[in-house]
Order: sequence, then C-alpha cells, then structure tokens
Amino acid sequence: MYLIFWIVLGIALSVAEIFIPTFFLFWFGLGAFAAAVVSIFYGLIVQLIVFIVVSALLLIFTRPIAVKMLLRKEPPEKINIDAIVGKRAEVVKRIDPAAGTGMVRINGELWRAVTEDNSVVEVDNQVLIRKINGTKLVVKKIS
Repeated sequence: MYLIFWIVLGIALSVAEIFIPTFFLFWFGLGAFAAAVVSIFYGLIVQLIVFIVVSALLLIFTRPIAVKMLLRKEPPEKINIDAIVGKRAEVVKRIDPAAGTGMVRINGELWRAVTEDNSVVEVDNQVLIRKINGTKLVVKKIS
C-alpha cells in the first residue's frame, strides 16, 4: 500500500531537485526509494526509520563530495576548436577580404579564414589564429 507513495515521493523529490538545484532534495528522494523497497516487507514505522536514516546518511556523507565535484573551480578543458586559437596555420588559398576568399590548413584540416586587419595574405604564408568567428578563423599574418 505504501509502495506507490514512496515511489511517487522519490520521483517528486528527484524531479524537484532539477528545478531547485541545491543538491539537497535528491538524497531524500533516494531515501524514499529505499523506503519503497522496505515497504514490501515491513510496516510503516520501519519504512519511516529507513527513509530518515538513509536520507540522513546520504546527506551527511555523500552530499559534500557531490557538491565539491559540481563546484570545481578548474576551467573546463578546451575542445578542439578552442585549442587552435593561438596556433599557426598555413595559407592554402589566398586570403583576400575584398574577394571573400581565404583558406588555411591547421592539423590537416582546412578552414575558411579572414584577416583581422582586412589585409591580403598570399598562399604558403604562415598566419597566427587569433580567434574563431562562426565557421571562419580570424588570423594575423606572421612577419
């Protein structure tokens, strides 16, 4: 009889955690699921004790670890597209802002390119990737 109640409570608390990101209600949701399992075999008093004890233990021992992992101050790792900023590339098609042309090769990949100062860069020159603007690299000619 209480099985459905505990399952619904567990789901409700877990879903509420999504909307109230305190990382607090989730542990009570897990306690409710534990009480649901116990409800198959034992009465309401045992269910309440299991709910309280499991929720409290999870809250005390695992919440600090979870919060610490979620609130890390380390910067996220760069993905490949961000990692090419600051690197050198080879011009394989003349970069000419007036004509709207320009192509560079970096790490074996071809990218459309424009210069940051609207200058023309000839083929086989080296450029420095300054930033990424949409699908184009903004580059600067290396003297």
